Amino acid sequence: MPRHRSLTLRKFVDSIDHQLMERYFTTKFSTYKLPVHIILDAETVEDFMQDPRNIEAKGLIKEDFSRINDICDKGKNHVVRSYRFHEIPIDGKLTPQGLAMQLFLDHPEAFDYAFAWHCYYNSSSKMSHHNIPGDFELSDKQIESFQKDTKDWFENLAKGEECQVQTYNEDGQTVILVKHGSYVQTIAHWKNDEIETISYRPAHEDLLLYDKDKGLLSIKARLDKDRQEYIRLFSKHLMQDESLADRDDLNKIYSLQPLQDGSFDWNGNEHIRQIILTKIKLVLRDSTNTVLEIKSDDVRKSLDMLGYKKLGLLISVRFRFVLDIDGKTRKVSFMIAPPDVSDLSRKKYSDIISSYLTKQGVKLV
Repeated sequence: MPRHRSLTLRKFVDSIDHQLMERYFTTKFSTYKLPVHIILDAETVEDFMQDPRNIEAKGLIKEDFSRINDICDKGKNHVVRSYRFHEIPIDGKLTPQGLAMQLFLDHPEAFDYAFAWHCYYNSSSKMSHHNIPGDFELSDKQIESFQKDTKDWFENLAKGEECQVQTYNEDGQTVILVKHGSYVQTIAHWKNDEIETISYRPAHEDLLLYDKDKGLLSIKARLDKDRQEYIRLFSKHLMQDESLADRDDLNKIYSLQPLQDGSFDWNGNEHIRQIILTKIKLVLRDSTNTVLEIKSDDVRKSLDMLGYKKLGLLISVRFRFVLDIDGKTRKVSFMIAPPDVSDLSRKKYSDIISSYLTKQGVKLV
């Protein structure tokens, strides 16, 4: 999942209607000693969370508030998008945090939909992309079998039996959100004059996005082995053809050969004003397989046009494209690490850039 942005508890609580905040606590923590007949304002919430008797609840509250807070930063449009997609009336008097809290309480599937798109566009994990063309039609039976094998995968890794799979279809794309556990963690805390321990299993979200027209599966997962298993299970259960996971061109999405051999055109076009390399990673042509990383405002100038093929083999690059869109300058930075990793698809104006990279032979599909 994306890294949580900084959460200021008082500011967050003050941004949410007190009745919604009260409903949150009475719904999720009815077994705890809650303040009676008072408004759950920032001070009251802080007092509740600082009470040693509520240490277990404190962690859950912080995680819930962080998720809601996250999608109200860079993901406000996904909150509105979810209201419209699920045809839920929008209360124009509520703040973005209030709208997200309302989804969280009353429409959990709609909240997960907004959070799934937030994960896609803002995740710190790299997205991998894979060629898996074929007939794709979801059924409840297919989703059920996919979830069962996914659950078995994580359970066999000692990450718990908790696993939920949710799917959403929109504009020729299917989003699959997989919630699963991780290894149990234990923390020690003081209770009166004694030390007690609390064990809990962290929750993680992985994301699969399938573009039916392109036959392209994009995956955000924490570990490579999980990513490979998702490819296998997706092919087996959702494409009904496990052999697709072994295609020769499964991972042939990007190539840096045009940069390596000098055939790449750095001049751009009517929309692309400038193309700049800000970082490269390459394997030197020596007996030690030395990996060299170079960062600069303009790597090509830093190398003084020496040429990559004389140094070594490019394995990843970071571009900055300067675009001219409707008379305004837009800058888009993204990375490519062949054969299948890039964050370009999550960037604005990715269609313009992708079209250019396809013509240049950098993007293969």
